[in-house]
Amino acid sequence: MAGSAAHPHRRGRRRYNVNIDYVPHVYKGSLKRDMRVDNVRGVLIILVVIGHFLLPLYQTRLINNITYLIYSFHMPCFIMISGFYAKSLYKNGSFRWGKVVQLLWLYFVFKMLVNITEGMLEGYIPLFPDFMRESGAPWYLMALTFWYATVPIVKNFRVYPMNVLFLGLIILISTFIKYYVSPGSFLSLDRTISFAPFFYIGYFYSQENLDVYLASKGRRIIDAVGIISAVAVFFLMYDLLMIYNLVVYGADYIRYHESIYTQAWLINIVWYIMAFCMSMTLIGLMLNRKMLILTTLGQRTLQIYILHRPIRDLCQYFGFYDHINPHSKLNVLFVLAFATALTVLLGTKPVNLLFNYVRTAPDRLLTKLKAL
Repeated sequence: MAGSAAHPHRRGRRRYNVNIDYVPHVYKGSLKRDMRVDNVRGVLIILVVIGHFLLPLYQTRLINNITYLIYSFHMPCFIMISGFYAKSLYKNGSFRWGKVVQLLWLYFVFKMLVNITEGMLEGYIPLFPDFMRESGAPWYLMALTFWYATVPIVKNFRVYPMNVLFLGLIILISTFIKYYVSPGSFLSLDRTISFAPFFYIGYFYSQENLDVYLASKGRRIIDAVGIISAVAVFFLMYDLLMIYNLVVYGADYIRYHESIYTQAWLINIVWYIMAFCMSMTLIGLMLNRKMLILTTLGQRTLQIYILHRPIRDLCQYFGFYDHINPHSKLNVLFVLAFATALTVLLGTKPVNLLFNYVRTAPDRLLTKLKAL
């Protein structure tokens, strides 16, 4: 639909070997399963891992352009998909607060993991990380917690034209509030604010909306903008667009170069449009059928998202990057292949079973407490 824009989701009552619980948003059987969306998430999680494995390399033109092409839309698209599924958080007058607790638990686990691996890289491992500040990969779980918590209120605005007015207000707030407030990494509020429009686009977008959009001629305009945006980022980022690069991270405007500070709001709006169009283009290009690897990866993205980052840190620590020449296209291709292979490995069933055991720890604890 980001992103967690764009809007993922499911089709048919036929049963698939799907771990719906992994997505902290879905009631089993509550939404039709659209295989297209699972496949999109499969592509996105591969891009996430590739992007993170490219970051430690010296920023050559090729590496820079690939990295920022990925970063320009992969999280907006993920977040839209998260918003799309978040509709099932509130059902029959009941909100699934257990999913919020589960997210906070996974945030704690993720922070502890990267606290160890990042500490190894820095030569000192703190006893506990700063749970109140996060600018690395765990930010997504913290932001998702905030967005989920708003669902009981936002559900009242899902009817047209209230949804359009609400979304317009969120875009304005997310765009201009950063001139007055600079929360930075505190509770990941900088990114929570910046990426919020994508979550609510997904939340207000229904499966019917997606089906109508995909069958419409108007999508050609969005596809054209999406393709042009992707081409522009890939070929122009290193030479012309680096001064604007912080926008894809949802950074506070105060971090922008002073020469573009007053235009930061416009840069933000342009990025919103580009990221949305690129996301919708990807969704439109994806097949709506089960694809052997992509569909499975798309159903297990959270475990891959959490586990790949400490593994990348360990690769750095043990000298993986010492053997990579960033100026060699063959070496860069190897990193892309390695990251893709790791994504597939982390999406396998044994890893899924282990991850689910850790993920459901709060549920088991609550059950035991109730039994006392």
